[in-house]
Amino acid sequence: MTGLTPKVFVDFDGTITRVDVGNSFFRKFGNEEESLKAVAKWKSGELSGSGLLVKEAEYVDVSETEAREFSRSCEIDAAFAKFRSLCTDHGIEITILSDGLDFYIAEILEANGLSGIPFYSNSVRFDTRKISVELPYESGCTKCANCKGHQILMRTGPDDVVVYIGNGFSDRCAVEYADMVFAKDDLLKYCEENNITYYPYQSFDDVLAKFGKAVMSGTFRKRHRAELKRREAYLTE
Repeated sequence: MTGLTPKVFVDFDGTITRVDVGNSFFRKFGNEEESLKAVAKWKSGELSGSGLLVKEAEYVDVSETEAREFSRSCEIDAAFAKFRSLCTDHGIEITILSDGLDFYIAEILEANGLSGIPFYSNSVRFDTRKISVELPYESGCTKCANCKGHQILMRTGPDDVVVYIGNGFSDRCAVEYADMVFAKDDLLKYCEENNITYYPYQSFDDVLAKFGKAVMSGTFRKRHRAELKRREAYLTE
């Protein structure tokens, strides 16, 4: 692999899962109207990522049992397990980065036989029919509660090639530091608007086709702009 080590980072909601589980959770068990208003304010920059989660959590009415049952009913991309196996077979580290909530990520991974994948996300505590959100990885990023760009910087070094797969608004910080980007939906639009090289995908079958060729041929390369951004960030840490 050209002597470079790829590290794969994957978004969860709407990337590994078929829908945005966090959005579905807050609309089902919270106040859909208030949730939509809060998301709009977040996207416009009026509300931080941390503020969004705390605001949405205020309206939630659910027991822990109900929340976990809901989580286990959520479907994942059928090809993700094959992608994970490819990474495992070739000794490639894969990590899930999410600005969502830990309980549903853990439940969905377990329900699909994928519990061994490490993930970093925000956390939830259940109290009767209320929840409180905890932010163990808050980094000062105004866009995200759990900044995926910050996570990448914390978990990579100068010799790594960063691969990122995502779909949404909370993936913007991550792709700035990624050498190989797979994007769809809002993330694809962001990459186009900001001149970030990416590979479009609709499912992990598409990712497998391109990523698998790179694994077999060892043609992982660093993206110059991303490498410079990482280098600058490492120097300021």
